[in-house]
Amino acid sequence: MNLSVSDRKKMLALPFYLAKRRELPEPKKGQFEYQLFEELYGVPWHWDDGIQVDHEAKITEFNYEEFIHPELLKNMDTDSIEFKRMIKLMNLNSKTKYEQHQANKAQFKTYMPLFAKLYPHEMRALLHLG
Repeated sequence: MNLSVSDRKKMLALPFYLAKRRELPEPKKGQFEYQLFEELYGVPWHWDDGIQVDHEAKITEFNYEEFIHPELLKNMDTDSIEFKRMIKLMNLNSKTKYEQHQANKAQFKTYMPLFAKLYPHEMRALLHLG
């Protein structure tokens, strides 16, 4: 199979082109979708710009006293394996504001291709915002 140099370059770049096609679009300032995101989740899309480290604490086996009332801790065996498993589950099931915002953005990105050919009132109806 004789391919020209430009065809070989295109073949080499194909995985990058395919990866780019899989990326979901993000709303931009000025778009109705940007306003819709803020209306839906209560914070703007770019709320997390500039956040490099999430400083909000989550429950761990080392700081559980800050999250569980002392009266409840009196009746628990805090050295047991079950208690430590419960703390790990609580950690996995809870999200910081930053983590929740990232999850909201990922979910909203899945809606963006659906919004492509809809009018604003149809977008709102799709999201059941009335």
